[in-house]
Amino acid sequence: MSMHALPYPPEFDPTAEHHEDRRRRALRALDPGDVLSVIDDLVAAEPDPAQHPLYPLVAFYLDRRTSVHGGAFFDGCKQLVLTAIDRCVEARLQED
Repeated sequence: MSMHALPYPPEFDPTAEHHEDRRRRALRALDPGDVLSVIDDLVAAEPDPAQHPLYPLVAFYLDRRTSVHGGAFFDGCKQLVLTAIDRCVEARLQED
């Protein structure tokens, strides 16, 4: 039996599991209101109303001869939510 230690691969990070655990705890601690607040801030920071995630839906209901592509609408909203969640988690991790 060899007594030599096996070398770890260069990408091995012994603290990675700890960091992932901290991120999971921060994610579980989030309140939907926290995320919605960040979403409101992200939307308010957009100067072009046409870039608002609800713009196509509003234009549709105002009968502006546009259609709403459901997949694109969902993808835009999903990306906004994921960005807000990431920002909230990062803010919680900074508090620790």
